[in-house]
Amino acid sequence: MNDARKEFTVMHDQFLTEWSKALKNGDTSTIERRMHTDYYVTFFSENQHPMYFDRKEAVEGMRASVESARSFTKRLNNRITRLRNNDNVVVFYEQVLLNREREEMSRLLTIENWRKVNKQWLIIREMEEKI
Repeated sequence: MNDARKEFTVMHDQFLTEWSKALKNGDTSTIERRMHTDYYVTFFSENQHPMYFDRKEAVEGMRASVESARSFTKRLNNRITRLRNNDNVVVFYEQVLLNREREEMSRLLTIENWRKVNKQWLIIREMEEKI
């Protein structure tokens, strides 16, 4: 594994840990700091048009989702990381949201695009598809 990929993987592991903490304490600020100013997310669901959210809308939705999912856990399956180059990375994985009883509440296929900006990794865009 090259140095850029190692560095990114360490950061992405921290990002996922920050998500776990947010689901426990409701604070999404550390996640928000990793979102580029031009960040956007698109959600795809079966038989529906995609839903697009800019950064402001995505942050509002994330805060509401985290608040309603407090004490839930996220499980990440089959993460694949691919470098476009040393400053651009794409991550694919399946995320599963589990309730307190460890029952599956939702499952999403996630594709994240990250860019290194001023020596900091920021998420640029995200695509989510409900499985």
